[in-house]
Amino acid sequence: MDITRYYESVFVLKPTLTEEEINSFVEELKKFIEQNEGEIYNFEKWGRREFAYPIEKFNSGYYFVFNFKTKNTELPVKLEPFYRYNENVIRFLTFKVKPPKQEKQEETKSTE
Repeated sequence: MDITRYYESVFVLKPTLTEEEINSFVEELKKFIEQNEGEIYNFEKWGRREFAYPIEKFNSGYYFVFNFKTKNTELPVKLEPFYRYNENVIRFLTFKVKPPKQEKQEETKSTE
């Protein structure tokens, strides 16, 4: 029995990156998720924001949030090294969330 799990991931990129470098990282991330049986259903660019305190000698960074769903329980575990070993990522956090309301309704219709 495959259960679809829903996750939210937030990451912050260095403020010194160009628009092209940012877009390149985002595309690389999307490909990584899709290659590991994930599906992104929401992606938001929050833009550049100031930090409350300096992180790695930076006072601001580019914030991104995306939601994805997957039946692969290893995807969130594989996502951590993807972020950690990329020198442009300052901070990241991925956590499990409840399914969106519209997804819940579709699942109950399909099981009836």
